[in-house]
Amino acid sequence: MHSIYPWQKPEWQQLIDRKDNGQLPHALLIKGMEGLGKYHFAQSFAEMMLCQKGGTKACGECSTCQLLKSNNHPDLMVVRPEEPGKAIKIDQIRELVTDLNNTSQQGGHKIVIIDHAELLNIAASNALLKTLEEPGAHVIIILISSHPAALSATIRSRCQAISIKAPSQPQAEEWLKQQALTADPKLVLSLAENAPLKALDLAKEEDWRARQEFFQHLYTLQNKKMSSVQVAEHCLDWDLKPLLLLFMHLVTDLVKIKLNAVETIVNQDQAENLVQLAAKITLHNLLAYQTQLFQLQQHLVKNINLNKQLTIENLIITWTQLFGEQC
Repeated sequence: MHSIYPWQKPEWQQLIDRKDNGQLPHALLIKGMEGLGKYHFAQSFAEMMLCQKGGTKACGECSTCQLLKSNNHPDLMVVRPEEPGKAIKIDQIRELVTDLNNTSQQGGHKIVIIDHAELLNIAASNALLKTLEEPGAHVIIILISSHPAALSATIRSRCQAISIKAPSQPQAEEWLKQQALTADPKLVLSLAENAPLKALDLAKEEDWRARQEFFQHLYTLQNKKMSSVQVAEHCLDWDLKPLLLLFMHLVTDLVKIKLNAVETIVNQDQAENLVQLAAKITLHNLLAYQTQLFQLQQHLVKNINLNKQLTIENLIITWTQLFGEQC
């Protein structure tokens, strides 16, 4: 069974109070930045609602909880993209609607979790809307999104929002230390925008090594020991999303250095090299590149189909052009 994370306690208590007062909505939108455990929170809520004991958390012992542990509970339905980053399709929602029209097999609630709800395509959104308006008795639909603005306004208006907030830095550091983290907690939390689960992922040996290689490739490129194409080839193993995040942090740090705020950069372990880079580039060029990165981020959020190789090559080549020369 799932237990909520320490930083989720205020939002959890809100739900418990609504449950105790008989004011639970039929549709929830759990939102917040990536790395805060929104899906985990939704699972914990679903387990509590389906548990036969009816407490403030799932008992983990009843027959319903045993079904949940084996991922075989017939009244818990999870919808997510069939492939990471792809759209949630109308056929998935039609299948869901058919299931919801059937009577609860356990005689209680039917719970739906729609993960990455911002990836609902237009047809799927329209198909879901009618169900959100008339969900049926004892049906609770939970949408989860790190980018709720990408959801249609109509769908957002049909849900009560629960915002999962990032913990304080001391709370996040304490939690990370309990996970036997080997990397510097302050550094990884800075890179993860204080999202503990995201920080935990960044600190994985393979991901941490890839980050170090990313900076090394850029420094090598700057010293003209590698070409733009060679660096792009090395980056092809990356997913676009984490690569874009590295570039966004990098450029933001360089802007801060240009504004004499080096102490606020997130890549503190790279500070000396970044100060040298910042001296070779204008603030105007950095801000122009930052705008390009923001536009690319929006394309990824909106699930716009991008050619990965061309996108990465463009990122690297445009980066070299910021210095007024082709590497």
